[in-house]
Amino acid sequence: MRLNRSCRYRRHSVQETPYRREPGYAERYRDTRFRSAHGPGTDRRERRALRRLLARCPTPAGRWLDVPSGAGRMTEELPGPAVQVDRDPAMVAACPGDHPRLCASAQALPFAEDTFAGALCHRLLQHIPTAAERIAILAELKRVTRGPIVVSFFDAHSLQHIRRLLRRATGKHRSGRGAISRATLRQELLAAGLRPLAFAPLCRFVAEQTLVLCGRA
Repeated sequence: MRLNRSCRYRRHSVQETPYRREPGYAERYRDTRFRSAHGPGTDRRERRALRRLLARCPTPAGRWLDVPSGAGRMTEELPGPAVQVDRDPAMVAACPGDHPRLCASAQALPFAEDTFAGALCHRLLQHIPTAAERIAILAELKRVTRGPIVVSFFDAHSLQHIRRLLRRATGKHRSGRGAISRATLRQELLAAGLRPLAFAPLCRFVAEQTLVLCGRA
């Protein structure tokens, strides 16, 4: 597979919720986000959860898709050579290593059907505010992937989510991240032609972050 490493953004006619990042965000995310405070513990738990899910399924040979790759933190956990995709050019530029990478939207991936052996979509869905957008992303992952798909989401049935709601109610903190229930995620997966095979929460009923192994419905 030959990809343009200059990260020229591929435009698609898709309606997405816009986002803005301050200068230097990508480098700080790469260098400090998971290396200070609670970051290292979160990193270890996320890696363990991903490994547990990947160990549950046979993996066809071939490339994997990491979208959004962010700064590439989870790419090395994938069981095959990976292609990194993120719609933020600064994040793509911050990825270390020599993996093929490009800028593109997870809602309109510039790949043919069944291009990848598997896919990882980590730390994205909690930033997507509407069911229609989440389903579009899940459907694109299904379209370009012939094997297992791992996605993460924020579980609404968790203490961490309740704390987030309380902070919002008191005006202390307004995060753009949102949570949904497992039942809602199942409905959205089915709408995209997928089904959940296994869940791997970082800490069930406490932490929001949960990884899900998905297959075709």
